[in-house]
Amino acid sequence: MGQPIKQIKNRIRSVENTKKVTGAMQMISVAKLNRIQDQLFVLRPYALRLESFMHNLIGPSKENLSGYFKPGVAQAPTVLCLITSDSGLCGLYNQNVMRLAQEFLDKNSFKKIKLILVGQKGLNYFRTAPQEILNSYLGLNAKFKQDFCDKIIGQLSQLFLSGQVSAVHIAYTVFENSLVQKPVIEQLLSIQSKNTKLVEYIAEPDLKSILNDLIPQYLKIKMQLILLESFTSEHAARTVSMKTATDNAKDLLEGLVLFRNKVRQAGITQDILEITSSAEALKG
Repeated sequence: MGQPIKQIKNRIRSVENTKKVTGAMQMISVAKLNRIQDQLFVLRPYALRLESFMHNLIGPSKENLSGYFKPGVAQAPTVLCLITSDSGLCGLYNQNVMRLAQEFLDKNSFKKIKLILVGQKGLNYFRTAPQEILNSYLGLNAKFKQDFCDKIIGQLSQLFLSGQVSAVHIAYTVFENSLVQKPVIEQLLSIQSKNTKLVEYIAEPDLKSILNDLIPQYLKIKMQLILLESFTSEHAARTVSMKTATDNAKDLLEGLVLFRNKVRQAGITQDILEITSSAEALKG
């Protein structure tokens, strides 16, 4: 009976260590989530208001004011920028957005699509895919860095304005709350007006000059919002995943302790029976 008890104790010790690790990772994820969530909630209203103003400004018939509004060359390939995490242990966060990206590729299989990947998981998934990978941005680890943001949007803008690609789509995850994160694909370029009403502004010196200065800033803010949405979703998914792992370890630990006590009690009972049987045999 000694060997099973020893094995159970080793198992209990292993589960306890796992519970400590997942509990610590949960607390770290909560701290990171709170920090980046604050950044997202500060930026989101401004970014959405800027986007609304942008669409009001260009109206339904002002696409000729900037190259950002013009449809790309039909024969040119399309770019899909996919944002995933650099590390794992975040539940279905990566699987959901990569599945959506794969569906987009399958649906548009008749088009030539090139990839720009943000995050190691996306690179691992599409490394052997038939689509060409133009670039990959790694090592962010769900920490927003302005220089990375500027590099990504700079490359996407340059590819579109130079006519090398006909359109730019981004696959990322929108943070709704700590339990719900929604993967989406948006067309970033060309910029499509969402306002069907004609809104006239008095612009000085002229609307075209204003848009030339405004659009690059708008795109930087838009990319910043996309990255913060993705990183907040990643930390939220990892927090939930680690909490679930900690709870499962706790339940498993309780079951093992109960099983250990039963085995120990059975051993004591067996020893008592053997002593009693020996005493009776000596009497007889």
